[in-house]
Amino acid sequence: MPVPFYIGQVEWAPVLRLAFLTALFGLVALAEGGYSVILFSTLGLLQTALYTALFFLVANLAARAISRFREPPLRIAAVGTAVFLLFASSLLPIYQTPMSSTRMRSDLWHLFE
Repeated sequence: MPVPFYIGQVEWAPVLRLAFLTALFGLVALAEGGYSVILFSTLGLLQTALYTALFFLVANLAARAISRFREPPLRIAAVGTAVFLLFASSLLPIYQTPMSSTRMRSDLWHLFE
């Protein structure tokens, strides 16, 4: 799911893109240094840790809620529906990626262009 983050510009993209951009800024910071690059890589690292912890908490709560279903077919249907809806929504251009080299809005397949 898209989350808002700031690394030089505001994007709405998955946490994986945030981690990817953070790694790029971190490598540039190691190679060249500079205050702004170190600042952006630190911002990215903090935001990645925050969103990872938040998604872990949400996944834990969702797993507890699904475990309350006594019937295994209901659990399978609940998980399958959630996975299908998340995947289907990722195929739509719901991600705002102004730092992309090709497009302002992306779907899952064009996220790392």
